[in-house]
Amino acid sequence: MAAAKERDAAGQGPGVAQDLVELGWLRGAYGLRGWTHVQPYTSEGEVLRATRQWWLLRPGAAARADSAWGPVEVTGVRTQGAGLVAKWRGCEAREAAQAFKGWRVAVPRTAFPPLPAGQYYWVDLIGAAVVNRSGQRLGVVRGLRSNGAQDLLEVERTDAQETASSPILIPMVAAYVETVEVAEKLIRVDWDAHW
Repeated sequence: MAAAKERDAAGQGPGVAQDLVELGWLRGAYGLRGWTHVQPYTSEGEVLRATRQWWLLRPGAAARADSAWGPVEVTGVRTQGAGLVAKWRGCEAREAAQAFKGWRVAVPRTAFPPLPAGQYYWVDLIGAAVVNRSGQRLGVVRGLRSNGAQDLLEVERTDAQETASSPILIPMVAAYVETVEVAEKLIRVDWDAHW
């Protein structure tokens, strides 16, 4: 399963991709020739390595402000330690790369590379209904997180009596997640509502 932990940044104005998904942030300059450290939100960073146009968001800017986003044409990206390093057209010196420290990186969802059958991106699971074997609707996927051992579905409960309680956290392993129907926005699980 692809674990691209994305943050939806849709709803941009004209000229900005409408389906932007945040995938990481820039940590500062790398070397002297305009490369920068990139920290993906997940360890894989496969979408960032596969795409050549990224959108950058200024620190402190509202994600929905048209002027806050700017596209860059990536000319190189590679793994460096636990993250990536990247270079884009027009960023030729260390000082230029350092000026982007703290900026967030997004890619349009439509630019994500296709995945093999049975795999999906996390962003495609957000908003999916979660139903257990008894047909009971447990809630809706609001996010995904990792506990270090495995990825977890963060399910906002639909039971009115439990709305103030913490979300249901379901490990994304075959023992609990039986089917994921991306097109139907439906996830079937072997999970009791009271666990």
